[in-house]
Amino acid sequence: MEVGWAAERFVRRRNARPCANVLSLHHRFQRAREPTQTEKLLLPLMVFALLSSASCGSSEDGANGSGANGGGANGSGANGGAASLEQYTPNQAKWDTFASKPLEAGNMAHDPDSVSWIKPADWEAAKWDGTTYNPSKMSPQDFAAALCPSVDRVRGIREVFYATKPFADNANPTKAEVDEWHRIAINHVRALIGYTAPERQVEKDHCMFARALWGDERKFSTFWDIKYPGTTGSAAGPCQGSLNAHCGATFLPSPEDQAPYLPEGHPACTAEAGSEGIFSGPKSNIPWSIKWSRGFCNTLMAEGYWGGHVGPWFHRQKFGFSFWDADPANNNNNAVLRAKWTGKLSANLYCNPADAGCTP
Repeated sequence: MEVGWAAERFVRRRNARPCANVLSLHHRFQRAREPTQTEKLLLPLMVFALLSSASCGSSEDGANGSGANGGGANGSGANGGAASLEQYTPNQAKWDTFASKPLEAGNMAHDPDSVSWIKPADWEAAKWDGTTYNPSKMSPQDFAAALCPSVDRVRGIREVFYATKPFADNANPTKAEVDEWHRIAINHVRALIGYTAPERQVEKDHCMFARALWGDERKFSTFWDIKYPGTTGSAAGPCQGSLNAHCGATFLPSPEDQAPYLPEGHPACTAEAGSEGIFSGPKSNIPWSIKWSRGFCNTLMAEGYWGGHVGPWFHRQKFGFSFWDADPANNNNNAVLRAKWTGKLSANLYCNPADAGCTP
């Protein structure tokens, strides 16, 4: 579902320190030994992950300054790897059950190897050898199976996780770390089809994360209903009793009501060109490292590469995620993922075999 939204400049917060880590990583491979094939494949992703919040030179602060806004909506995480990350999921997002339910379900932590139902042999079968998958030359079923050997295993994602080490504490990742992991994961999905150029990399966007959460609050609660009446079931809401999965998609609080959800000094969010996807596949008790993948893989299997809900995963510049637990007492319920996409819509480098003139 396309929703008309208005362009807003994205400002990336930078931190100079990780550049040393990039150089150290490169020189370690040069000094010690020839890198393995897996390391060669993952090195660009590892470097990009480190550079995403880094500037090898003078610091250029974005909308959130140092990333710690004195206890406001989006300070940086408090531990380990989150110390240099800016948080995009607003503090108002209720993630308590997403931290506890996976552990209560028998998973030791939120990293891939702690997922109780995926065996080492299954992860071995899902390794990536660097093959670029061309959707123009594969059947929809073969392409989906290549990228997603199962709904919980995106090809190569385990190796990317342990190469980038996104969580300082795998048992207790912060919002900032999970936000960054989702950026890394989406860019890995793009790498599987050869989209590795800098202009093809997805970016986190404060307004997209906030708008995804406002949409969920509008859809699943009555929090905004008294102050913001409207047509029940419409894109802007209210939503109680509505069967419209996208209810809340265009909901925007006033600038004053937006402020607690955004970094200090951030401009109010407005309508921007983009799209929204509602994915019901993720579950509340799935660890964070793979919770997102059912949203992507189920949709890829159902729609194929050319599907309308799949396209933004590969072609939109900016994103924001919100996960909502509608039944906190249920340890096996679905946790809806609302994904917002905006920014530049990159050209599709592959032609659809169903179109006349497509010569893959």
